Amino acid sequence: MRKTYQMVEKALVARLLKGDPKPGCTLESERDLAQSFSVSRATVREALQKLQNSGWISVQQRHCTVVNDFWSQGDLELISSITRNSEDFPPDLASHLLELRVQFAPDYARRAVENNAAGLAEILARADKVRNCAGSLVKYDWELHMAMAVMSGNRIYPLILNSFSSVYSKLRTALFTKEEYRLQARKYYREMLQAASTGNAILAESITRGAMKLRLDSFQIQFGGMQGLPAPA
Repeated sequence: MRKTYQMVEKALVARLLKGDPKPGCTLESERDLAQSFSVSRATVREALQKLQNSGWISVQQRHCTVVNDFWSQGDLELISSITRNSEDFPPDLASHLLELRVQFAPDYARRAVENNAAGLAEILARADKVRNCAGSLVKYDWELHMAMAVMSGNRIYPLILNSFSSVYSKLRTALFTKEEYRLQARKYYREMLQAASTGNAILAESITRGAMKLRLDSFQIQFGGMQGLPAPA
């Protein structure tokens, strides 16, 4: 069972995501929040500290707590906080994360072929032996993209992927439960193997851009009308 402060943190995150209260406005006092959640002020204070560390709020003088403009002022820790505290991960935010990957995945795929085409080809050659089930493909897909990110030589790419690992895992699992999306993934692996085997970095970039765009489109078709994805475990 979650600690009490985590329950308070979770409830406040849900409110803040709904704009209650809006950025620039103040939260209730520690005393009022403690009464509202039937917990001690120390428990509320711990939850507020977590929210401040994640960029949701700022505790100012005289313990006045102001809601930050977190979408423009926050950092990757905000995504981690949403992941930890949301029962339903916001589908629009999930879509935005996939849009981000459309931008940077082609670059690390191209760089991976430029830097270590043989090593990448060896990983891609294993794809045919991966079991045709969501769990196995999710694991392989993650290992492939992380390997390309590392091979790219850009140290930021692995950090970005690790920051979103649980979210991406949930998105992959949601898609790979369907055969058509597993077939799409396997087609990507075959095409990438051809590009890596011939050392064609530009082709790898193009293939990856198309595959990531297709995955984004698939997600939007499947989940666009839903309230949210189950939060990553």
